[in-house]
Amino acid sequence: MEMTALNKLGIDTEEGLAYCADDPEFYEEMLTEFIADGCSAYSDLNKHFEKCDWKHYGITAHTIKSTSKMIGAKALSEKARELETACKEENGSAIIAEHDSFTAELAKLLNGLRTITETVTE
Repeated sequence: MEMTALNKLGIDTEEGLAYCADDPEFYEEMLTEFIADGCSAYSDLNKHFEKCDWKHYGITAHTIKSTSKMIGAKALSEKARELETACKEENGSAIIAEHDSFTAELAKLLNGLRTITETVTE
């Protein structure tokens, strides 16, 4: 796995590897799982957003917070934490204000990871 390419996506690979017991193969598995789960989470976020279902939006944000932290995507994890908190506080205006930038950041990370992992497996 090309760590420099991951760093360019804003991923702290040292932190991600540390969460994976410094096992590069396990880290690659976590990245692959993040892509699969992230695509589903992206869809769920938008579905819950459209319905103003902040409870389930918060649950999805919590999942993204945890999984993005595990791979070293600290900025995304922090945004997810903020949105999770807004959901717990039922602060719809904060969720509405941040949703587009949050989902855009998630999509950018997922697309970048797909590009990197496809390059590795070809």
